[in-house]
Amino acid sequence: MTAQPEIDHTPGLRQRTDAADPAARPNPPARRDTILDGASELFAEYGFYGASVRDIARHVGISHPGMLHHFASKSALLDGVIDRLEASAQTTLDQMDELCAQSESLVERMVALYDPSSRPFALLSMLSAESVAPDYPARYRISRLRRVHEHILQRCVEHYAERVGLSSQVDAELIARTAMSLILGHAAREESVRRMQDSSHHDDPSGDLRSFLLLSLEH
Repeated sequence: MTAQPEIDHTPGLRQRTDAADPAARPNPPARRDTILDGASELFAEYGFYGASVRDIARHVGISHPGMLHHFASKSALLDGVIDRLEASAQTTLDQMDELCAQSESLVERMVALYDPSSRPFALLSMLSAESVAPDYPARYRISRLRRVHEHILQRCVEHYAERVGLSSQVDAELIARTAMSLILGHAAREESVRRMQDSSHHDDPSGDLRSFLLLSLEH
């Protein structure tokens, strides 16, 4: 059995070399982005295993051969989708100082950034669930991405606790891990339980995240 690589716990995400080399990306960026938008939508709804290349091609209005001209395989599509999730996480890491600048609004900023009902977290939730399979093609990358988001949340919690004088009473790492589990769990719930409910239900995933953070930080 091939050993799985250990997760790199160093904050940050390395850029993929093919994304940095213009010669490796000869296709029109607009068309690639359209394809990746469609792939993200179908992967979020049906998963990597449930959405075929033909499904994605039909969804974005391109022929199957045309799709393969831009992305040679479904795994290549998945790599492109994860590239964008990683780029978004890296942008958040780069803006941590700005994010934590005002502790009074930090919880609201965290809730806005990690809205469980947003499409990016629906996608990450689905890919995370699939990645428990040992042979999942992006298992390492999805695990690392989750760890990066936990790191971001942990830094936010630490900053907030320090500003309000609760550093010694708050387990920032535990809160971050639990918050990320809540976010991904609620994202999955939005795509399953929520769809079966009638309009009388007024679930509020963001409100649940807000309540959890405030309860965890108000000792």
